Amino acid sequence: MRLAVALLVATACVAGSEEVEPPSPVTLIRPGADPLISRTGDLDGDRSPELVVASISEAPSAFGLATPYLEVFASREGEWRRVFDATGHAPPGEGTPGVMLQPAEEGFAVGQKVDVLELVDFEGAGSSRIVAAISNVGATVGPLELWVISMNDADELLTEHYFRTERGGSVSIEANSITLQFGVYRRKDPGCCPSILETRTIGYDPRSDAIVTLQRQRERLQAR
Repeated sequence: MRLAVALLVATACVAGSEEVEPPSPVTLIRPGADPLISRTGDLDGDRSPELVVASISEAPSAFGLATPYLEVFASREGEWRRVFDATGHAPPGEGTPGVMLQPAEEGFAVGQKVDVLELVDFEGAGSSRIVAAISNVGATVGPLELWVISMNDADELLTEHYFRTERGGSVSIEANSITLQFGVYRRKDPGCCPSILETRTIGYDPRSDAIVTLQRQRERLQAR
């Protein structure tokens, strides 16, 4: 009898986990968009996965620019729902702008692209944060924005770390840390050639219980 009960419980657990497995991103994102990057992981600590998808419109905006999207989907009451759309209000946090991705209908003549999208378990506790790097391009290379976002069990998102470069940059992720590199421009530096290359290592600091810049280095690239 005990063996039968154990088998029933195990079967129920497997069935439950199958029910929350995310469907194909194509079935969830808005019509007319193509998924570019998708990541699956537990964001709210309930041991069930959420799905984060970066996609792009098939049709260009009025300015001839593709429209990017970044969305979070979660299984709620037996169905998968969108719980966050980056073209709406940005997750609140220190120094953040109003939105992550400008809605196409507002007519901004700036191209945006989600260059990096990862889910990172900084503390190794089983739940992850969203790490997104968004590039901005207009007539020239624009800023790169780095976002580190958490989600609680009420589907509320919070920006725990935000940084915006002056012009371009690169983001890489290894294990539970982020490396951000970008040029630091002095007054007479041309757009191609910053005077300084700055490298920041970003991760979790247990002393402050926050995502912070753990290390910062600067390297001079050219004499002035």
